[in-house]
Amino acid sequence: MRFLCLFALLLLSSVAGAQTREPVDEFADFDAFLSGFRKETGTPALSAVIVRDGQIAWEGYYGWSDDEGEVPTSADTTYKIASTTKPIAATAIIAEALAGGLSLALPMSSDDGFAETCEWLRASPIPFGSGGEDRHGNAIPAMDCAKPLTLAQMLDMRANGDAFVYNPIAYARIDRAISGAGGRDLRAIVRDRVAEPAGMRDTALGWRDPEGGDALRFLAPPFHVIDGRPVKQVLPDDDFRAAAGIIASPRQMAAFDIAFDTGVLVPPTMIRELVEADISPLGDYRRGWWLEDWEGQRLMWHSGWNEQKGSALYLKVPDKHLTLIVLANTEALWWGNSLVKAEVVQSPIARRFLEEFAR
Repeated sequence: MRFLCLFALLLLSSVAGAQTREPVDEFADFDAFLSGFRKETGTPALSAVIVRDGQIAWEGYYGWSDDEGEVPTSADTTYKIASTTKPIAATAIIAEALAGGLSLALPMSSDDGFAETCEWLRASPIPFGSGGEDRHGNAIPAMDCAKPLTLAQMLDMRANGDAFVYNPIAYARIDRAISGAGGRDLRAIVRDRVAEPAGMRDTALGWRDPEGGDALRFLAPPFHVIDGRPVKQVLPDDDFRAAAGIIASPRQMAAFDIAFDTGVLVPPTMIRELVEADISPLGDYRRGWWLEDWEGQRLMWHSGWNEQKGSALYLKVPDKHLTLIVLANTEALWWGNSLVKAEVVQSPIARRFLEEFAR
């Protein structure tokens, strides 16, 4: 009897211990990886969010968001998100078209300066203008200035011909083409069609956004790392275009991501078209997204690079209902992307994330 009582006490003690033990943190290794990445690259501020099944599953904030090292990076810290503006702007433009506010068939020539810009780019040494090769030897065709180009084709990065070429300068003319055809101001389109319905608070659509909230107040200033030391840079003064300009935190980008996936912004069938589209081994670019296949899974992503000032990574694994958003106030997240090949797996952060959570 005494033995049975002792056994029962031991069993109860074991169960109680199991119940109070801390659960395994599945994000701990990734958290440590990002913390180490920030230190190794000399980046002052880095923020990251993982969205899973329609909600924020994890978030991490590293370093400081001022030049004195006195303001810790937090959920409020904002960044210039550079080219990760493109999928947000493209979604708003498509939503505006679905509502009858513009036509995706409108010609880019509605922008009076587009032809001149095209000819300038074609004669320039810029690879996506005059053509050439990327670092892998993949051919980059020159811009085809004789080709009639529509807004829909520009959203797919077809300014250089039938195959996609990442051409951010041509993409930046989109708002001029829309206004030239009698459409609304792009800032109003993005505010009405995306930012408000997605609940993107304290998000500035460029420096001159009168409804930017606290986005500018919480902005992490840009730095360039020289010999391992971050050197503060002058803030870029470019305003909002379809190509870049949004100032936001990862949480606000996550709000966009959740609204996008749940059909609040555009019909879910349009997202499935991107997931199921046939793409070449080089990948593709459609409606503001790079498309790439990895281990049998479709990836939708965009990177952002503001030279010597900041960088961004926005990566979706649609069939896993999984998204990673990372922002930094140095160019540490940029990996020298090809202009004609989708290769987000070349990013060490993207690769780590995919291997850890998407397999």
